[in-house]
Amino acid sequence: MTRRDKERSLHALYDAIRRDAFYRNENMGDVFVPGDGSLEDGVIVLIGEAPGRDEEREGKPFVGAAGRNLNALLRENGLARDDLFITNLLKYRPRTPTGANRSPSAAECRYALPFLERELDTLRPGLAVCLGLSPAKALLNDPHLKMGQANGALFRGAGLNILVTYHPSPFNFMVPEKSSALRRAFRQVAVRPE
Repeated sequence: MTRRDKERSLHALYDAIRRDAFYRNENMGDVFVPGDGSLEDGVIVLIGEAPGRDEEREGKPFVGAAGRNLNALLRENGLARDDLFITNLLKYRPRTPTGANRSPSAAECRYALPFLERELDTLRPGLAVCLGLSPAKALLNDPHLKMGQANGALFRGAGLNILVTYHPSPFNFMVPEKSSALRRAFRQVAVRPE
């Protein structure tokens, strides 16, 4: 698949998500946040849970506090955002009635999964990195997955090599044990599985 084919396929997919009457519900923001980055075959794809308020504002994934932490992790491992593709399981921000960010429900994740799988099928990644449990549970079809055991583990699922890491949220960055575990796991991102 050429770069142009991938662009067309992603455009069609993102248009389908925007038009889907059930993808975005009344408990989500109304700003669609598509994936962004390299379209090279074998690209490393980073998959978060969902956009937050900062991502809604800029229309790009991982640009807020978690994005700054992600950028630091990438620099530490000799990686650049431009060489990766960054996306989320959900493309709209799940929010509480007061407008705060919230974790997506299991039903929202299940509904979004086939769209993410189509996105990944188009991208043909060499490695999919699940930043947090929501994308990992969805892609690995394991609702009982625990981060304590999964962080830094390489899995095979949905036809992909999948690395699971803690989410680079400010909370995880401020907890020394989680920050250290996240950094250890991220050392594997630059190493392509065979």
